[in-house]
Amino acid sequence: MATRRLKQSELHSLFLTDVGDIAENVESINRKPLRAHLKYPFNRDIKAYVFNCTGPPGGRTVDEWKVQLIIDNQKRGQRGRFDDSDGTTVLIIGYAQILNDTEDGVWVLFELDKHREFAYSANIQIYLRQIMKALETGVYVHKKHNNEIVVIAKRECLVEGLKKRFDIDLQIMLRNAGHGVT
Repeated sequence: MATRRLKQSELHSLFLTDVGDIAENVESINRKPLRAHLKYPFNRDIKAYVFNCTGPPGGRTVDEWKVQLIIDNQKRGQRGRFDDSDGTTVLIIGYAQILNDTEDGVWVLFELDKHREFAYSANIQIYLRQIMKALETGVYVHKKHNNEIVVIAKRECLVEGLKKRFDIDLQIMLRNAGHGVT
């Protein structure tokens, strides 16, 4: 069952609805990235690259859902890059409409360091079985074969999912920082 692709403004509106009143100073509602400041408990500026996360048909197994990485102004054949050099927290987010209903979807929060640089229209996947776990539990953390840690959250659990994503990213950063110390 193919899902309707949402416009960028629709994706951003859903995200802002689900984070609620912790988002302020919102910019770029119609294009990537969505910029905002997340108040307590996060206290950080974010750049959210929100994509449709779509299921078949078309060249994938029935249970595989994917995000196609294309950022604004990226041309075919050109490499893209998620830039956090300005101190903002960059989020790569997919929105999957499992039951072909805009309101009944899940957020897929991918690990930035695994996708910081990418080819035009590169895709990243998640499987329906992992999405279903999030539907059962609210927030589900999955470690992929490439060691990427993905956080999947039901709409009403997005704030909890973001907390989990930020905690995991901090652990990864601290672990990576420790590798360079002699």
